Amino acid sequence: MKYVGSVDIGGTFTDCTLMDAEGNVYTSKARSTPEDDFRSGFFESIDRAGRKAGEDIDDLMEQLTRITHGTTVATNAIVEDESADIGLLTTQGHEDTLTMMRGRGRVTGEPPENTLRVAEMRRPDPLVPRERTAGVTERVDDEGDVVVDLNEAQLEAALDDLAAEDVDGLAVSFLWSFKHPDHERRAAEIIEETLDEDVYLSLSHEVSPTLGEYERTVATAVNAKVGPLIEEYLENLETTLREEYDFTGTFLLMGANGGCYTPSQAMDLPIMLIGSGPVGGLKGCERLAEETDEMANVLATDMGGTSFELGVLQDRRPLVQEETMVQKYVYNVPKLDVESIGAGGGSLATVSEGQISVGPQSAGADPGPACYDRGGDQPTVTDADLYLGFIDPETTFGTGELSPSTELAEAALERAGERLGQSPTQFAAGVFEVTNTKMANLIEKNVIGRGYDPRDFNVISYGGAGPIHASGYADKLDVESILVPGEISPVWSAYGILNTDIRQEVEQQVVHLQPFDAEDVESEYQELESQGREMLDAEGVDPEDVSFERYALMRFEGQYHELEIPVPSPVTDASALAERFESEYRQRYSAAALFSEARAEIQAIRVEPVAEVETFERATAPTTDQVPDAAAKGTREVYWPASERTIETEVYDGTKLQPGNVIEGPTVIDMSNTAIVANGNQTVRQNSYRDFVIEAGGDDHGS
Repeated sequence: MKYVGSVDIGGTFTDCTLMDAEGNVYTSKARSTPEDDFRSGFFESIDRAGRKAGEDIDDLMEQLTRITHGTTVATNAIVEDESADIGLLTTQGHEDTLTMMRGRGRVTGEPPENTLRVAEMRRPDPLVPRERTAGVTERVDDEGDVVVDLNEAQLEAALDDLAAEDVDGLAVSFLWSFKHPDHERRAAEIIEETLDEDVYLSLSHEVSPTLGEYERTVATAVNAKVGPLIEEYLENLETTLREEYDFTGTFLLMGANGGCYTPSQAMDLPIMLIGSGPVGGLKGCERLAEETDEMANVLATDMGGTSFELGVLQDRRPLVQEETMVQKYVYNVPKLDVESIGAGGGSLATVSEGQISVGPQSAGADPGPACYDRGGDQPTVTDADLYLGFIDPETTFGTGELSPSTELAEAALERAGERLGQSPTQFAAGVFEVTNTKMANLIEKNVIGRGYDPRDFNVISYGGAGPIHASGYADKLDVESILVPGEISPVWSAYGILNTDIRQEVEQQVVHLQPFDAEDVESEYQELESQGREMLDAEGVDPEDVSFERYALMRFEGQYHELEIPVPSPVTDASALAERFESEYRQRYSAAALFSEARAEIQAIRVEPVAEVETFERATAPTTDQVPDAAAKGTREVYWPASERTIETEVYDGTKLQPGNVIEGPTVIDMSNTAIVANGNQTVRQNSYRDFVIEAGGDDHGS
């Protein structure tokens, strides 16, 4: 049998998904093992999934044609301040670019109310200390013409000083380098001749060839900070795969842009691994939307242990954000747009100013929720879900090592509820409702804020806690259809990673004002496509297997922010680009915001070369309306917060239900590592892929 596989490493669990050529999917969870650089958790997860497929790990490795890996190593290195010590070379006179942070560093990423409390806000720690930042005489103008040659003697003197600082990496960010990269390239040659060969080198024209001196310098510095760690991590992991397990297939890394990278590409651009984990789930939703052919607009909602994450698909295409923030530092690297709030299963429920608050603080993996019996004594969302009856008290979490205790959950809820004069049930119901409201508010802000109507979208819910709450937040938004991807939902990000193609970006800054010249624009796109072919050819990808997607970053003349607009190939009618831009602008900001007297401007063009990986279609099964007797688990007392009452609720074993089965709400369907909750106004139907579709079916919005 031929298999493809993926491994997604999170802070608590490492998820593995295997798929065989017949479309069968096998999943597993293992404990993440930071103590050995995550290696044992990586291979244990593969071993467990392989055994479900009837293969031991040695035989499995012979049959695996591809392993795609998603990792939080790069993200954690920045967040936990475990990244490399680096130096920065920049154009003389611009040594304080990172320190100045465009003058907005204190309030970047803060809620609006904090902008009035600037004095109380703290600046983040510097990405590069001032003593490890050196200015070098050189200058290129905005047309790419050299005004002042690179002072090589001054550069060599600066390198001597940086060598004394024993830096692990070096970022080079000269002004207008993306217009004229020769100075950075020559600096790289001198650095390689002067410094230790183990020093990681990051060049701004390669990392972020875009306008914005500050953002480009941030991206180059962040890339240098995570580069040494990622190099060592990937070299060790791939060596173990190849030499100890005799893996001969393709090894790929999940990127934040929604595509995969080869190990050498990931080592060159490790910044693309930051924030890539949630993107895997979004790519899984993209594939599912194509698979079912029933959903064009999708709200991809992932509720895990510490956070709730939202991605949006419009016409089956994930939205892209050009700007990314890490610890208040902002950089421009294309990334699929995923918003996150602290509202996961492990989020702490506290009392503040006489009200229940949920998150952003989390109980984490250790000690975890109070019901885990690992020393946690504060209530969490999971404790509330368990006590209300939405989680089977006989279940086990993760790898089967955690059995929840309803008594411990009750004790924690009781202590917190006493501060409000509430019973454990009342407090748990409040936590459930506050959590659902937070998630509904995030969806509303992001969807309505973009000019869309939530009622025009389907919800796909995944993650360990997602299907428990999906009916609640979808109901608040009048979303009529929710899809839970069956037994795969707790490891959905790993499944999405499994089915992600190799995808790169080649971008060029341009200035084209309406009316556009179609021939000029087409010529520029063809040049970028040629560069894209060369990039993938260097990684061993057959040029015949490469296709291209084209985008333009457009705005009205004089504006600061731009919109990403898909561009057809070839460009023959330039006026259609302006019409497409105005349509998107009208959708996002309303017709009243159109600049009727302003010209449209193309600020940058981007080509994304794509090489499809081998994928298998998920297996389907025939449908039946007969619910198997073995699927009915009887009843369980469940408190339904919307109706404020306890009901003896029908409970089913979701692993034994069959395609075509329809279950009327209110109901709870128990699954491995999650549960599916349907209100009294909803029905649950299992489709031929064994996914669960929750649909509105009546007027009772409670139980």
